[in-house]
Amino acid sequence: MDFRLLFECTPSPYLVLTPDLVICEVNPAYLTATAAKREDLLGKHIFTAFPDNPDDPAADGVRNLRRSLDAVLATGRPDSMPVQRYDIAVGPDGRFEERHWSPVNTPLLDADGVIRYVLHRVEDVTELVGSRAPDERVERLEVDLFVRSRELKAANDRLADTTAALRREHLAKDRYFAAVAHELRNPLGALRAAAEVLAMDVVEHPALGVLDRQVSALSRLTGDLLDAGRVIAGGLRLERVPLDLRGLVRESVADGVDGRVVSLAVPDEPVRVLGDRVRLGQVLGNLLSNAAKYSQPDTAIEVGLGAAGSTAELTVVDAGIGFDPAAAESLFEAFTRVAESYAGGLGLGLLVVRGVVRVHGGTVVAHSDGPGTGARFTVRLPLIG
Repeated sequence: MDFRLLFECTPSPYLVLTPDLVICEVNPAYLTATAAKREDLLGKHIFTAFPDNPDDPAADGVRNLRRSLDAVLATGRPDSMPVQRYDIAVGPDGRFEERHWSPVNTPLLDADGVIRYVLHRVEDVTELVGSRAPDERVERLEVDLFVRSRELKAANDRLADTTAALRREHLAKDRYFAAVAHELRNPLGALRAAAEVLAMDVVEHPALGVLDRQVSALSRLTGDLLDAGRVIAGGLRLERVPLDLRGLVRESVADGVDGRVVSLAVPDEPVRVLGDRVRLGQVLGNLLSNAAKYSQPDTAIEVGLGAAGSTAELTVVDAGIGFDPAAAESLFEAFTRVAESYAGGLGLGLLVVRGVVRVHGGTVVAHSDGPGTGARFTVRLPLIG
């Protein structure tokens, strides 16, 4: 796409500034609106090219525009200014002419978030302002509207700052949990090794079983934290190979789910995807574990695999406690559990499921008709030929 052609042909007046507020580009619409010449603007500071009207002691165009541009450079966010009187010099004698503008200043950031340019767009609204008959009541309303719009903008800025602060805190929390999980791996490995050594010297001691179960539980929790950290940070690594999901599903079901009955339905034809066998096995394992956790031991879990068009569909259905349909999306958030009274865990399994499925180019959704009606989780992945 020819972006220079777009810039030159757009009917809106645009000026491009460096972070030092030096004019580095201007389009024909801006030259027409300001009666200026390109060679007279390029390389000049914007307030040198467009100073205040020296014959108007109340002129505040430069001050207001500078305040807006400073805010854009300080926050990295666009700033829309209210209608602003800003007289410009026209004609060979440099006579200033009254003009009214509606300006918007927008930062242009590079891939690292650094402001490289500021796009200054204006619309000449002089005729609109001049065509209105004087009306004291209208003028009071305009002043009130201006004040309220500035208050609203200030409130929006505070809200944006608060949102950014919350986002930073959330990211710091995620990094903290990932760091904790990483640091726990070594002592857990040492504990497991010590338990294995003790098992060779002290045979069938009840404490060894307790130690083994607890170390296994801690290892699973640590693994969940690490995987969740990778999902949040976008650091999941995949080793994708062509694979038939039928074999992976059969293996996962054959491994068992806490002694539960799992019914399996797979097609006769291959269901081939390009995926990481270990990670996709983790997806099904987490879904089966979730189904077992939130359903009674005497109820069956159903696993189905099929193909619809160019998509593979994997479903896990349970007859458990279900959930409010409105909460379906929140189930995939970190540290979310349907019911605190059920089996423990950190509430990270479904977060990891969605993260793994997404990096495979797929989707996962949850459905329930309501509490007590069971749940269905559907994973969709792109098929390969």
